[in-house]
Parts: sequence; C-alpha cells; structure tokens
Amino acid sequence: MEKRFGSCGKNTKSDKMSEIEVREIKKEEYKIWDELVDISPHGTIFHKLDWLKIVEKHTNSKLYLFVGCIGEEIIAAIPFFYYKNHLFKMLFSPIGSTMIQNLGPIIPNYDKLKQNKREFYFREFQKALDKFICLKINPHVISITTSPNLIDVRPYVWNNYQITPKYNYIKNIENLNSVWVGFKKSLRKNIVNTEKAGIKIEEGDLDSYKFILQSLSIRLKEQGKKLLVSKEYMLDLYNSFNPNNLKVFISKYKEKEISGIIFTTYNDRVTIWVGATRSPIKGLYPVDLLQWKIIEWGNENGFKRCEILGANIPSISYFKSKYNFDLDIYFHIEKKTSLIKISKKIYNIIKIYKYFNS
Repeated sequence: MEKRFGSCGKNTKSDKMSEIEVREIKKEEYKIWDELVDISPHGTIFHKLDWLKIVEKHTNSKLYLFVGCIGEEIIAAIPFFYYKNHLFKMLFSPIGSTMIQNLGPIIPNYDKLKQNKREFYFREFQKALDKFICLKINPHVISITTSPNLIDVRPYVWNNYQITPKYNYIKNIENLNSVWVGFKKSLRKNIVNTEKAGIKIEEGDLDSYKFILQSLSIRLKEQGKKLLVSKEYMLDLYNSFNPNNLKVFISKYKEKEISGIIFTTYNDRVTIWVGATRSPIKGLYPVDLLQWKIIEWGNENGFKRCEILGANIPSISYFKSKYNFDLDIYFHIEKKTSLIKISKKIYNIIKIYKYFNS
C-alpha cells in the first residue's frame, strides 16, 4: 500500500474525492517534504528542504512548497522561489543563479502507478496548480526546469507553457569494465598517461572545496564572466551536505592541488556537478582522471548511475561526449504574460537604438 502524507483539509468547493486541491505546506509540516522527495523518482538532492532553505536565504526570494491533494493523500508537489522586482512577480523552480540545473514537480511513487493514474495525477495537479498560483500570486513569469526522470510534459503543453528540451549525460556504472571499454580510445589513453605521470586523486576537504571555487572563479573571469553564486551560499551547502551528499575529489601533482570536482550523491545516482577544468600541465588531463575516479568510487559505494551535466553547449558536449554516456532528456518550461513579452521587445529595441546611435 502506498504511503500517504499529511492532511490537505476539506475541499469546500466539492465533495468529490477525485478533485485535486492545491495548498501550501506549513512550517510545522516541513518533515513531510523530504519524505515526499525520497519516494518520488523525480526527487533530487536539490529538492531536499535544507538545500531549498539555503537557496532562499541567499537569493532574496521566498520559498513556497505547494502540494496537490486528493482527500488526505498528497499526490504531487513542487517547490517555487518567488521573486519580485519593481515591475514583475516571478516564480522559479529553480532560480538560475544557484547552480541548480533541475527542480520542478515531484509525484510520489510515480514509478509504481499505472499509466492512467500517472496521467490523471499530473494533468489535474497542473491544472489546479495554475489556478491556485493565479489566485495567490498572479505572477508575470513562471519558470520550471524538470528532473530528467519526468519525460511526460503534456500537462504543460495543454496549459500553454513554452517547452524547451535539454540534456544531460548518464550511464549505468554497475559494470565498471563496460563503462571503461565504452570510453573513446583517446580518453582511456589520457586517463592512463595522466595517472602514470604521477597525478593523484584524493577525496578533498573544505580547503579543497574552496580551492575549486576559487579556480572556477578565476577561469570564468578570464572568459569575461563571473561566478554567479556567493561563497557564503556554497559554504552553507558544504556545511549542510558534506560528506553524505556533497563530496570533493581533488587532483594533486607533486603534492600541489591542480584541479578538482564537486559532486553530489542521492538515491542511486552520482552527479558530477561543479569543477575547475583547466589543466595547468601540458599533455596531462587531470579532469579526465578525476571523472573516472568518481565513477569508480560510485561503483564501489553501490551507486547504479553516474550523471554528467553540460550536454547543452556544443563546446562542452564535444568534450563530455568522449565518455559515450547516454543522453538523458529534461525540459525547461516557461510561461510569460503579454506584459513581459512587450517589455522584452521594448528593451531589445532600446538596445538596438543605443547601438546604432552611440
């Protein structure tokens, strides 16, 4: 029997048990949230309440946890971050400046439901959620990026959202030899030669974590960009999730740290998340060795899959496709009011005018 959570209260508009009611989870019910995440195949480490609260703390936003209920059973949920500037009200799941790629809805026990119930829960939840959001917040923008495990986005199509497909790389790592043989030949050669040259991979500590963030900040600055997240945000994540769900691997040459990767673990999945990718030593490839050692570690510690982010940018996907992982699809979903669309057009016209009249 599927586990049921919480009380959604009585539906004053209808006595039909099949009608879905959407409401906000209260603070005294917060323990329910992580249980919902844990039993949903769409749940990620980014959905966990502690991670969401850290995001809220560092983004000047308000966290909403919405659930959809039939009677007393919670059948779907979604976290949103509410942000308001002088003109516009916006809902994000996730906020783009937090290095969170996937968030969006979760449906408890989705993989155990029959197809008709999956479709009913998601379709009716999304319809009820749109009505609830319109009455409670009436945002100008709703932006959602789903988890890779949720491939049915028809409820968004039917509710007039714009859908953009996105991709990660993923591989079953239970057979380590099969993963190794699947690598491009040049990648295997890079890994072997880098290890022979004396580059060592170790599990890092807080100092290693800070080194990776600093290295990443420097590399982005060289490209004319900047690290969007604050150091305080990243340190809060480390303090909350290391060592169980947030880990650091560092590469060293002659005892000096030269590169590193931060990765997350949750359920059966290891996710290669943040890294400093430039090699300071010509002809050696510490990042290739780092990623292989993370895959090895994941296999040895009972994880079934490894996920590599960054399949949506041609230059990055060219590098990461050498691992010959499978593509895993997810979706960016967005709805904007006409006011937002008009404002964007005006902004673009002003930019063009200034360019040609400067």
